[in-house]
Amino acid sequence: MTWPARVAGQPTKHVLVIGTGWAGPTTRRAARMIGTTLAEAGLGLVAGNSTGVDKWVASAYCGERETRGEPIAGAFTQVSLGIWRIFHRGGAPLPGYAAPSGCKVVCHSVDAWKREALARSHAAVMVGGGRGALEIARRFIERGRPVFPLPFMGGLTGNADLAFREILKTWDSSPVPGLSRGQFLQLAEPWVSGTGALANLLRGTLAEAPDVFVSYRRSDAPAAAGRIAHDLEQHFGQRRVFLDVQDIAPSRAWDQSITDALDCARAGVVVIGRNWLAPTAGDSTPRLWRDDDVVRGEIRGLLEARKAVFPLLVEGAALPEASALPDDLRPLLRFQATSIDNAGWEGTRARLIREIEQVIRATDNPPPGAPRSTEASGKLPPS
Repeated sequence: MTWPARVAGQPTKHVLVIGTGWAGPTTRRAARMIGTTLAEAGLGLVAGNSTGVDKWVASAYCGERETRGEPIAGAFTQVSLGIWRIFHRGGAPLPGYAAPSGCKVVCHSVDAWKREALARSHAAVMVGGGRGALEIARRFIERGRPVFPLPFMGGLTGNADLAFREILKTWDSSPVPGLSRGQFLQLAEPWVSGTGALANLLRGTLAEAPDVFVSYRRSDAPAAAGRIAHDLEQHFGQRRVFLDVQDIAPSRAWDQSITDALDCARAGVVVIGRNWLAPTAGDSTPRLWRDDDVVRGEIRGLLEARKAVFPLLVEGAALPEASALPDDLRPLLRFQATSIDNAGWEGTRARLIREIEQVIRATDNPPPGAPRSTEASGKLPPS
């Protein structure tokens, strides 16, 4: 899975969620949706013990994990202020979510709270909040961790979008780690259903392995493959899309990197151009017929692992006949090929993304008793 692997029900990555303590119906609903999304994703939650966002996100998160029969201890951490110094001079505790035993860490100053929350979190989501949220966001960015301020939530202070605006102002010198500027701007889109772009942005920055493998031949259609990979990254996040030219670390063996990516991916996009079957210079046999051909190995790996496969025809290419393919690659022809060109690029890309999302959802949540298979039709709706 792209989401951090679960070990004995425990997440490996945790997300700090903070926000206004005066949550109206819209903010309350958003906080609950975020809590549910994190639990469904197998991510951990770090929150405070204030009213408002802290309370509602924790309640939804812990409730979802209980419904799934997953332990809360080790997944949820409530970093609480032991004394409410600002509004209650008598030292009354904050009336936030009643965290289960073993989930609470008590701090006795605001600065200690911020240090503790930062140390325990891999990313942060801001649901409203003003200068306090901006300060926390800056600390996360300095540590190379992504932040997601939601600017459309409103708030009592009237400057709930401050963190979002200030981060944009300094983007060139201090961008959010793991996000492009275009992806960050997606946070400004109000949610119609679900948590909008937030779920995919969290996936893309916290993923430990790719969901989508892009197979192509460098001597065939590298520009088209690069454009497709870029478009997929803008939606799913860079860590969730594997393209060999950019996703193999200098210190890693290229063949092992490809094998690992194939093992983890849930879908494969096979880019086929007009020279996909072309032989090498001085040889009349297409490279695809060679046992050691990298592209052949990639496609064979996708087919043997029963992954969802999406053949994508570019630059006017046609799908080859069965006789033009070695036996182990002929199952590729079971998957409907789709042509993509400049004129219809946006529409075809959108359909491809929707189909890949369906594959990922199906493998994340298989029917009860069904094996967790990644096989799917790989078929796009007609253009």
